[in-house]
Amino acid sequence: MNFVFIGDIFGKKGREAVKKELPLIIKEFAPDIIIANAENVTHGRSLCLKHYQELMKSGVNYFTFGNHTWQNPEIKEILKKENTIRPLNLSANFEYHNIGEGTRIININGKKIRITNLLGESIEMQSIQTSPFLCLDELIKKDEEKPDIHFIDFHCETTSEKNALFIAFIDKINGAIIGTHTHVPTNDSKIMFNLAYQTDVGMCGGSLGVIGADSKEIIDTFMKKKEHFKLTPSLTKYQFNAVFIHFDDKTNQPTQIKSIVKYENFSTQN
Repeated sequence: MNFVFIGDIFGKKGREAVKKELPLIIKEFAPDIIIANAENVTHGRSLCLKHYQELMKSGVNYFTFGNHTWQNPEIKEILKKENTIRPLNLSANFEYHNIGEGTRIININGKKIRITNLLGESIEMQSIQTSPFLCLDELIKKDEEKPDIHFIDFHCETTSEKNALFIAFIDKINGAIIGTHTHVPTNDSKIMFNLAYQTDVGMCGGSLGVIGADSKEIIDTFMKKKEHFKLTPSLTKYQFNAVFIHFDDKTNQPTQIKSIVKYENFSTQN
């Protein structure tokens, strides 16, 4: 079983990166399932219906999200679709907590796969989420589906919280925990016990932006000590970040994890 997970798709250049690079990725890695984090797709904020359909046409099968999920009005209808997974650990006080699902069971090639999306507490939106640790622990304890593979997108700010989740569940999950949100790919992909892990997969978007955003606006916040800025997607040449994970067909255990890093006009792979 081959998985490809695409890092946060940021704006127009991120969508362009997926459209151009994903067909080549499909030929090279023959994925059985392609998942992408879509919280930054539409102008850096959330996902609209047009771009949702565009990414499915490009080859994306399932979509995970994060803290910017609800910043486009069309997302309420998109989250009702069976191939979307928004953060599971939403507070009951959050007005949109009943829209969509935070974990789904899907069946591919005779395998039962659970996809879960979690939101880290280190993201400055504590009013909308509960503990991802307690939420995941409860999910595992009560999971009657007994999936063959459990894939988790952990959308989280700090590397320490991501690493802590991996260690906390290292012997409790057969599958993968892959980090998103910080948009900078980390060189720490590994498999321990039956769990594949990478702290952050990176992002798809303008490579000369700052984490995909217009660099001038971000740099001005440091140079001119601005308190507020508009998160405008960079239109510089794109980068494409994803991760490939192979699971053994007999044991369902991960046997390979590989970062995929490509840039517009040239490509590299780690």
